[in-house]
Amino acid sequence: MNEFYIPSPFTPSRRPSGFEGGGHGAYVSATKNLRRQSAIAGLCVLAFVGLQFAVYYMLVFLGLDGEFAENDLFQNAFGGIYSAISVFLPFFVVAMLMSKNKREKALAFGHPVSTGLMLLAVPAGFMFCLAGNHVTSIFIMLMQQLGFTLTAPENPVPVGGLESIFFIIQIAVIPPLVEEFALRGVIMQPLRRHGDLFAILMSSIVFSLMHRNLVQAPFALVAGLAIGYYVVATGSIWTGVLIHFVNNLFSSILSLLNAGGIKNVDIIISVIMTVAFVTGLACTLIFFFHPKRIRLNPPEVEMSFGARVTNYVFTVPMLAALLAIFNITRQFVEFNK
Repeated sequence: MNEFYIPSPFTPSRRPSGFEGGGHGAYVSATKNLRRQSAIAGLCVLAFVGLQFAVYYMLVFLGLDGEFAENDLFQNAFGGIYSAISVFLPFFVVAMLMSKNKREKALAFGHPVSTGLMLLAVPAGFMFCLAGNHVTSIFIMLMQQLGFTLTAPENPVPVGGLESIFFIIQIAVIPPLVEEFALRGVIMQPLRRHGDLFAILMSSIVFSLMHRNLVQAPFALVAGLAIGYYVVATGSIWTGVLIHFVNNLFSSILSLLNAGGIKNVDIIISVIMTVAFVTGLACTLIFFFHPKRIRLNPPEVEMSFGARVTNYVFTVPMLAALLAIFNITRQFVEFNK
């Protein structure tokens, strides 16, 4: 059995008639694979957290932490390097340790099954990202009613030309590339043998946790689910990169417009968001009936959803990663007595 199962986009993606899941041996093999993928994901998240601290303390050691905190140009320029090192490096190491065949399957950066299908997926995915912002707003409001104030780290919004360019690169260019490589590639693709829906969900949860605060986490979960689905349904991670890019570009431009004091900016933004939402809804409906859309696959081996979740979550590396993320996240939560 291959390590990963990615169906051909030109063949039906349904379980063959009479498929029984391979018996006890296949079940044991699937369980071991799940736990191995869990350990890999947990170690990558731990390395991500550790590298962020390492890079920061390197700045302190070099005496550049003050410059980093006070100079917007330096902070935005270095922020891209910071992201590339902490996010990209751990997952790149994992990818390099894969065999060539497994790496090619995991890093599905090939052409989508249809360019038109991908062009439908981008506005559709962006619409779900906009919906994720509303989910976040509702979640924050509910937490406030329960007595919790949620905060999140913020990037300084520049007002100069060069600073703005680096700001956009840091937010809209680098994260879509490195995060899609990591989450929709190294994490999600190997999990697809355990069911596409499960792979999309687990990779989205990891994506959400890696934001390390409860302000961004609900949005990241919704966006991750949408992006993961459209990556699977189009057969290419480039679809996820484009959706991620459009969302982050819109967010960065929105921040720059607000910082620049542009007149009637709220009206302009409302119109853009309304058009984007309506367009995305129309594209979603067309996408659903597109003949080349790849359907989600069931697990290769019969295993309950609860068993898959248990095997994926309860490994030492994953639990250690969750503890590290929790320890950081709680710093951005304040209880109002």
